[in-house]
Amino acid sequence: MSEHFSRNDMQQRVGVVKKLAGPGYEDLQTALTEEQVAGNIENFVGAVPVPLGLCGPVEILGEHANGSFIVPMATLEGTLVASYSRGVKAMNMSGGCETLVYGDAFLRGVQFNTASLGDAVRLFTWCKQKEAEIRKLTARDSNHLRPLEITYEHMGSSVLLSISCDTGDAMGSNMSSKAISEVANYITAHSGLVQDCVLPYPEDKKFLPARRKGKKVVARTVLRRDVVAAVTRTSLERLHHFVADYKNLLALHGSYSLNIHAANGLAGMFQAFGQDMAYLAECSQAIVDTRFIDKDKLEVSVTLPTLIVGTVGGGTGLPAYQATLSMVGCAGSGKAKKLAEIMTSVVLAGEIGCAAAQCAHEFVTAHETLGKNRPLESVGSGAAHSVLH
Repeated sequence: MSEHFSRNDMQQRVGVVKKLAGPGYEDLQTALTEEQVAGNIENFVGAVPVPLGLCGPVEILGEHANGSFIVPMATLEGTLVASYSRGVKAMNMSGGCETLVYGDAFLRGVQFNTASLGDAVRLFTWCKQKEAEIRKLTARDSNHLRPLEITYEHMGSSVLLSISCDTGDAMGSNMSSKAISEVANYITAHSGLVQDCVLPYPEDKKFLPARRKGKKVVARTVLRRDVVAAVTRTSLERLHHFVADYKNLLALHGSYSLNIHAANGLAGMFQAFGQDMAYLAECSQAIVDTRFIDKDKLEVSVTLPTLIVGTVGGGTGLPAYQATLSMVGCAGSGKAKKLAEIMTSVVLAGEIGCAAAQCAHEFVTAHETLGKNRPLESVGSGAAHSVLH
């Protein structure tokens, strides 16, 4: 017989979970209250803890992030934090990491359906004439949101109106949806040309190359030959050729994401900093590049063209995430671009750490030692030492 739970009585819901989970419910208990998580979850009964580890300190010289940062990462994957930490060590010993945010815009669209192709053209013309009013409506209900650009696309007798917005230090999803809803209501009510609309256009949390949004961020380091040999037991040439080879094969197979495992580090930091995990489907489109500066120095960079993060709103207001954001000086307003630069630096470290392990033929051994395959058999072995140091 299936159990039923009350949407209005937390104690009743907890009773259902206790019955289903038995003694295991104790592991789901949390200090969070129903009031604290209102707006973050429905039918609240507890929390699932995810182990939190430390990566770094990572030395960053960026436009927004400057200094040394110890970065929390939440993950269930053994070897992950160790591998990222080794990449950080190689970067630090080579002089640190540079970062740059070179773009920042969220994107929302609404699809208007009309009765004919002629009506679609007339709607496009009407909207172009009313753009000043559309911009006012977009910004009316938010202190964070500022419209940047309005664009249009046609498909049959439908028109897709898109608004690119600066959302300040908020990730921007909800405020942008509210803004595009106001715009859609205005156009529907006053143009006389709309039969119905799709609101918002369902582009979120899937990678659409023509609909990239979020922060565009680059992290760059210049690895020294002596450091790479000492820390990773491989060579600059091997790293350089390995990156070129795997990128070629990924491109052959149609990938837009030319990296080893950027999603790993991003997931660990999204989880640790209270970000919207589902946006990883868009945010993991990272491109790694290498080039020789001279015979003993290899530039390694990672570009994230779609990093959707915030330091206000959403889950960032919960106590644990306020704590983790404070660890890197990113709690509250004025810090979203700083957080983006820190996260991108760590992603770069992870690419270096994993590439080095593969070049030195240590990848599988490291997972055997520190990972889930045989986590208790090899503690203290040489492979564990190689990944951590």
